[in-house]
Amino acid sequence: MPFAILALSVVSRWRMPVVFAVVLALVILSAGVFVTFISMALAVGGTEMTILHGTALTLACVTSILLVSAVGQKAWSVVFGIFLFPVLVGVWSLAVVPLAYSSAVEISSNRPFCIGEHSPIDKELHAIMGLRGLSFYTTRSGYKIGDAWYFHGLLLIETEGETNVYNWSPRRMAFQTVERPRLLIASPFGACEPRKGFFERLSLF
Repeated sequence: MPFAILALSVVSRWRMPVVFAVVLALVILSAGVFVTFISMALAVGGTEMTILHGTALTLACVTSILLVSAVGQKAWSVVFGIFLFPVLVGVWSLAVVPLAYSSAVEISSNRPFCIGEHSPIDKELHAIMGLRGLSFYTTRSGYKIGDAWYFHGLLLIETEGETNVYNWSPRRMAFQTVERPRLLIASPFGACEPRKGFFERLSLF
């Protein structure tokens, strides 16, 4: 939506009144901060990703409103600088898709594999774009509560009758081996069913 607003403004050369834009931006900012804090409170893990997601989305909406207003050139430049933050976060989020894809293909090395969400209700990846950085993370325990560890995203690879488990690391931007996965209270093995040609069966969106 923020990019659609900017595009519409550029094409039509329409500018929002400054006072209205500022009031609207403050309302959106307040709502965004409130929702982000609520999300943080409800999430028992993955707080850093929750903050990043909420902050980027809020700033994208707020700055897009101000950028299409009749603010002065100096103020516009400052707002545009802030707008670049959610843009970069969006670029990073999309960049995770090919990185996670290639990491899974490289590690699996033609063995049956699958990617799934580690949660009480295990959910297999159904679309390639589900690997986006702002989508492929958990808000469950493991980062605040250690007795029921949940991972951001799981890669399961079948090797000679055994299943190897890998966790997606947003910091290292790669899948990493999960040591002794059978000892975990929240078992990762039900996340999905390894099979040949896993990615070929997925839709893009």
